[in-house]
Amino acid sequence: MIIRCIIIIYLLVATAGEAVSGELMRLVREPTAGIVAPRTYHFSMNTFPDDGLRFSLTAGIFSRFAAGLGYGGWNITGLNSPSWFDHLYIKARFRFIDETESFPGAVLGFDNEPEAIYTGSTYRRKARDLYLVFSKNFLSFGGDIAFHFGMSADIRRFVHVGAWTGINKALPGGFGLALEYDFATDEADSVRFDNNGGFLSGEIYWESFGQVRVSLQFVDSFKTGGESYRALGVDFLGLF
Repeated sequence: MIIRCIIIIYLLVATAGEAVSGELMRLVREPTAGIVAPRTYHFSMNTFPDDGLRFSLTAGIFSRFAAGLGYGGWNITGLNSPSWFDHLYIKARFRFIDETESFPGAVLGFDNEPEAIYTGSTYRRKARDLYLVFSKNFLSFGGDIAFHFGMSADIRRFVHVGAWTGINKALPGGFGLALEYDFATDEADSVRFDNNGGFLSGEIYWESFGQVRVSLQFVDSFKTGGESYRALGVDFLGLF
């Protein structure tokens, strides 16, 4: 089994060598202001309890615009029969401002996929729907550091604006750290940052030239939505 995993990772890295270097598309689960270039695709996958799997495929359609789909299900691995999500989810983003030395990049996006129900959960976070996110990178010792801030709105029932912030730090050897915090301002009052603390998640990752990213995620560390859990994530950037 270990040899099999090593071979799969090696093949991913070798294949990615033919692709262009990509931008950071997500923190842990929250989007950044990264974009997929035309003729390039971004595949992202992560696990959740028990034996659940979420994945998405986003492709660069035009300059500054990318779109794709998300899907997944429960019991994808293990002994039980798989149970799939009810439908496909839409992913799209348009970067209307490129990052400069003095100003962050900005993306307007849409994602109607809510948090998947997982074992040990007591609350299910809503989809971001329409969102706006800003990202700014800075040079720092050992690798770049970037700060992110986003806002979202439910297009069907607009009541409160959602808000999240995050940071990621590159480390030597392709390793890195990511941290995100959801203020839960568009969620139920019981889970908002001023009541039950909001949602904090982190990630330790290794990546190869911005093309393959393998990560260990720590989701909902405050246990706001139920039991916190660890998940595995894989991101891959390629050409088509």
